[in-house]
Amino acid sequence: MKSEGGLPPIVLRLRDRLLEGRLKLRAQHDSGSPGLQVCLCHADLLDSIVLDIFDHAIDEEGLSEKAGCFTLVAHGGYGRRDVAPFSDVDLMLLHSKAVAEDAGRIARSLVKCIGDVGCMLGFSMCTPQQACKLAWSDGKVFSSLAESRLLTGSVELFGKYINRLRQGGRHRSRSMIKKVEAARREESRIYGETVFLLEPNVKRSRGALRDIQLVRWLGFAKFGECDLDQLAQLGHLAQEDHRALKRAYQFLLRLRNQMHFEAGKSQDQLDRALQIRLAEWSGFEGTDGLLPVEQFMQRYFEHTSEVRYSSAQFVGSAKWQSPLAVSLEHSISYPVKRDYRVGWRHVWASRSGLERMKRDPAAVLELMKISSLYGKAIEHRTWQEIRSAMLTRQISEIDSVTIQRFWELLSSSNSLATQLRRLHELRVLEQIVPEMTHARCLLQFNQYHKYTVDAHSIRAVECATELATDPSLLGIIYRGLNNRALLHLALLIHDLGKGYAEDHSELGRIIAERTADRLRLSAQDKETLMFLVHQHLLLAHTAFRFDLSDNKAAVKFASIVGSSERLQLLLLLTYADLASVGPDVVNQWKIDLLLQLYYQTDSHFRDDKPGEGFRGEINARRSSILRVVPDSLKVDRQWWESQVAALPIGYLMRTPPQIAVQELASLSKLDQLPSLAWGRYIESQNAVEYTIATRQTGRPIGTFHRITGALSSLGMQINAADIHTQPGEIAWDRFLVEDKQFEGPPPQSRIDEVCQKINAALDPQVLAPPTFPIRWPYGKAKNTESLQIQPTQVRFDNSTSDSHTIITLFAYDRLGLLYSVSKILFEMQLILHFAKISTHVDQVVDVFYVTDVNGEKLTESTRLYMIRQRLLQAVRNPGK
Repeated sequence: MKSEGGLPPIVLRLRDRLLEGRLKLRAQHDSGSPGLQVCLCHADLLDSIVLDIFDHAIDEEGLSEKAGCFTLVAHGGYGRRDVAPFSDVDLMLLHSKAVAEDAGRIARSLVKCIGDVGCMLGFSMCTPQQACKLAWSDGKVFSSLAESRLLTGSVELFGKYINRLRQGGRHRSRSMIKKVEAARREESRIYGETVFLLEPNVKRSRGALRDIQLVRWLGFAKFGECDLDQLAQLGHLAQEDHRALKRAYQFLLRLRNQMHFEAGKSQDQLDRALQIRLAEWSGFEGTDGLLPVEQFMQRYFEHTSEVRYSSAQFVGSAKWQSPLAVSLEHSISYPVKRDYRVGWRHVWASRSGLERMKRDPAAVLELMKISSLYGKAIEHRTWQEIRSAMLTRQISEIDSVTIQRFWELLSSSNSLATQLRRLHELRVLEQIVPEMTHARCLLQFNQYHKYTVDAHSIRAVECATELATDPSLLGIIYRGLNNRALLHLALLIHDLGKGYAEDHSELGRIIAERTADRLRLSAQDKETLMFLVHQHLLLAHTAFRFDLSDNKAAVKFASIVGSSERLQLLLLLTYADLASVGPDVVNQWKIDLLLQLYYQTDSHFRDDKPGEGFRGEINARRSSILRVVPDSLKVDRQWWESQVAALPIGYLMRTPPQIAVQELASLSKLDQLPSLAWGRYIESQNAVEYTIATRQTGRPIGTFHRITGALSSLGMQINAADIHTQPGEIAWDRFLVEDKQFEGPPPQSRIDEVCQKINAALDPQVLAPPTFPIRWPYGKAKNTESLQIQPTQVRFDNSTSDSHTIITLFAYDRLGLLYSVSKILFEMQLILHFAKISTHVDQVVDVFYVTDVNGEKLTESTRLYMIRQRLLQAVRNPGK
């Protein structure tokens, strides 16, 4: 019988039951019920619905007498009974070959009714043999079927299936573990390989629910048991790991339930807007140095880092170890340095060695050195003993042996970051650098940083050590360092001042002083370490915000730095800090600016001969350009030498000599043309660098905002911009832009179109403003407005430059922003002499050197106020 809506009464009745059940579950959840308890109640609700539908399908198809020939199996999360409020329902209908046709009839009715009720269904139908064969060939299928649970039907058929799956899995345990691990590795590659991804997926990212489930699946493959409690009782899962996994399991389940209930659908991505709401829901109130959301995410990362560690240890032990293998390895191992032994796959500590490591970090460092020397992993039991001891060990003074071994570790570039991560996991690193305790899992709530403070700090060390094999100029400088350990230490602690009310650089200086005293550094090294940490933002701020053609900026910077050695260390620290923020944050444009400032500042400290060091490399690049100038163009050699000498460092380093000659030669066309524009795709940055050359004397009023208007009207995202002056009063404007219409390099026809648009915009006869699409084809990132927690700032500086007022704008980026801002400067009758635009993920720092129409600085307070208000309005209301 059908209802008025065309649906059977049972569907309508069960749909109401599902809706009412979810409302009760939400009330239960809101009352503070543990996450697993809510999930179990949800599984019971689904069981009642599925079983009623199954019975209905049996009756409807007239198969009541054959009901014992079928088995309905829940698997995946539903089989595990930790199914979230809006997760899929995974079902499998088992049958014998003899009733395959009847099973198909049941399946059609079952699938239709469950879908009509409102459940997202994953369904399969097969014989026990088919199910097992598929599971053994596919790690994902095996993972899901390992969680099989009998719902109804033939107990005998289910027993045959689950025993076959269990025994076959154990028989093939080595290959199954590889397949399951490979599937998990691919999933984490897609959803985030690091635990400290700042917008994690609570189900699939590293350290999330999936890694807890991985322990269950590998336990089933290796031992025939997936229940965590059983694995712990049987001795396969360490008690400490068991407790950590259970704590995280409850935390993540309750969190996931809240995410599903709030969204009213399946929701596993913990984006930033959701993090803010969940922090409030969790009751975090914040402190002077930490936002509530940062407290909440620190708690999240504490759990997920424990899960990552515990699951990784279980995976390592399950992959090959057996009691016989362990016994055999131990019996044929050999001693090293009294307290350690080396087997064919592992190194470990003897009983006396374990006792020594529990009280002496120096012994742990010695064991790690042996592990690295022999290329063998540290045995899990030794790891656990050390970690358990360090979790309760009070931080105290460290002896000279510990200091010496830690310094030896920092002096090496080989696998240094890996060793530091291990020490951090073991809680040994904070015994040596106590401030690492506060930084553990500490979120930096912005779009700029992609990792927590501790992960970012260790990643910064890694970025520096990668320069050991880098052929670039940065690599040359790194390999020439006399004291790499000091650089590595500065990188490790440079951000440990975050999470407090004080400025993190000022507090970092104090932390650096304490660290230097703790490690008994010399007075000179202590002073250098304090400088590097205190001033770790100085080089980037100077390079990205000041006119480097004005030697005053370089002189002031040099006076703060004080020596060539510090300059080298600060350059490498700045690069590594930027590179470790997240993917694509550092690009060649930024590196060029850093190197330009480095080169200019270095000249104040050195008296090198022309062919030495970095200066020699730059001079060699200039010479290489002059060498390829055709004879027909060498008539005015003085002109060529002056033009090449004035080229920016960044341009010299990334431009082939032949292209540089072509572009310089084209400047002669400025005698006939008002402007020249050309574009060049830079593959390493997936962006086009557009260069515009004009004569200063014939340059139309508002040139900069005309150019930005032309680029923005074509949908270009301006990532960086720089105004440079070549000899002969030639303005050389460079813009690094992303063309949003193309995934990779735009065709030459597109580049030509952009250049034509720019030249047309610079025609003095053209007065009409650019036109923009009513709707951009590429929208804002999700929840952008709600996440703009940093205020827009406009700052005026009349002290740095003798002749210009410097306007610095800090704002969240958007398409057309630079045009809106530069247009305001033009309308306020400001003359733009220099501009530097720098994009940092979702935020920009725009720097403008301006004067009034008489060439004077802006000093009148009312006018400065009006400029600020107009700029703020342009940022907040782009259409007005």
